[in-house]
Amino acid sequence: MATNDVNVTGTQAPLRVLIVEDSPEDFDLCVRTLEKAKLNINAAQVASRESFQDLVATNTYDVILSDYNLGSWNGMEALEILRQQGRDTPFILVTGALGEERAAQCIREGAADLVMKTRLAALPAAVCRALSDKILREVKERAEASLKESERKFRVLADSIASWDLIHPDSHSVVIAHGLARLRDKEASVRYEMKILTKQGEVRFWDVTPGKIEIESEPAGLITALDVTDRKLAEVTPERGGYHDPLTGLLTGAQVQIVFREEAKRSERTGRSFALLLLKLEALRQNNQELGFAEASRVLCKLANIIGGVCRTSDSASRYTEDEFVLILPETPVAGARRLMQRIGERLKNELSRFPPTISAGIAVFPQDGPTIEHALRSARRTLRRMDGRPTKEFAHSA
Repeated sequence: MATNDVNVTGTQAPLRVLIVEDSPEDFDLCVRTLEKAKLNINAAQVASRESFQDLVATNTYDVILSDYNLGSWNGMEALEILRQQGRDTPFILVTGALGEERAAQCIREGAADLVMKTRLAALPAAVCRALSDKILREVKERAEASLKESERKFRVLADSIASWDLIHPDSHSVVIAHGLARLRDKEASVRYEMKILTKQGEVRFWDVTPGKIEIESEPAGLITALDVTDRKLAEVTPERGGYHDPLTGLLTGAQVQIVFREEAKRSERTGRSFALLLLKLEALRQNNQELGFAEASRVLCKLANIIGGVCRTSDSASRYTEDEFVLILPETPVAGARRLMQRIGERLKNELSRFPPTISAGIAVFPQDGPTIEHALRSARRTLRRMDGRPTKEFAHSA
């Protein structure tokens, strides 16, 4: 999710954030990190158990951030107080080292996420993710309460909730902002732009306008979406921060599409082919659950560092989707792409031996595998093979 080029709340009211922290310096760091990511927030600090209890009893917050160690009490006690008061406010631990077992226990006991203070760059994404989960949960609960007698309408609801997976991570924050606005004010303006991921992994930009209609005298939603991909891609400039993924520092999916087009034109002029190397991180959601989002993000960043370290100056590496990395390798045959893949595998084995990720790799070559990046990605996905030598469950090796 690119929090650095999206104002999460736009022109809406700021997010109300309560930070349970006994260190003024750490409180300031959290606030600066969120504001740097262009989150529009109104933050308050609280340190004592009694003050926290009073604040959550008399005020409503969009999200609560809490250190684990708070002197005479701790963050999980704060979460228990929150639950006793019947509040389901997203609660994120922002803490120092806890150890794997205790961190996993905190998540099991109801913390929405856990962010290490040494990895505060992951905090904006954690806030947006927790808010999105709350929005979807509330929407689903309200809809189920009113439509539980209608099997047909329940299927429509299930389909709409499942469509969240089609929304690009970069646009989750936009949907959150407008969801919050609609929950607070049903007449709020809701037109906005968002990014989606097609089944082929292509990034598309939509101009979305939700509306209201009636079906059989019952209120229903109507969404109009205009594809504005060509215009948005033309607007990507370094001044607008559109080149790099904020978590890994690699190129964004939108930018690598432009790189592919430029290399395709160069290849057509020179007659020299180039390769596309696709790396897919398997079981990303399972990794997030088992390791915690903070540790899983660290693994992603380490993988990105390894990819950047083995690439040549002329190569372009990107985080194309949430769990896919795409490398464009100019004037490189299949054999060269395989050698690069082997170097990445060797470094992964040496540098991520503690939490070794399961990664599959596939290769495509322009122009043999098609004229566009979508064709190349389809071909690369057909050749996906786990880097430990075993075939993936999804595809048989056909290279």
